[in-house]
Amino acid sequence: MKMTLVVDTDDPKGIDHAWEMIAVLQKKAGRNPTAIRYTKEFGKIEYIKSLRKYVREQVDALKDSNNDSVTDVNDMQSLRNTKTFADRIFSGEK
Repeated sequence: MKMTLVVDTDDPKGIDHAWEMIAVLQKKAGRNPTAIRYTKEFGKIEYIKSLRKYVREQVDALKDSNNDSVTDVNDMQSLRNTKTFADRIFSGEK
C-alpha cells in the first residue's frame, strides 16, 4: 500500500495527527517508531499531579511484596521505572 499525506503547515494539530498516523503505520509495518518526535503539552498543575502520581505508584510498588519493579528506595528513581511511567503518559494511558 502506498499513501500520500498532505500536511497543512498552518495547522499544528494536523501536523501532530500526521505524526501519529505515521507511528501507527510504522508499528503495523514492524518498524521501530522511536525516531518519531513525542510531544506532550500540559500545564504546571497537571505536571505536579503527574509527579505526585508517579511517587504514589512507586511507594505502592515498594510496599507490595509481589511487585518486583521496586525493591528498595533506589529503584524508585531508576530510569526504567521513570521511562515506563512516561511511556504511559505519552501513550494516553492514565
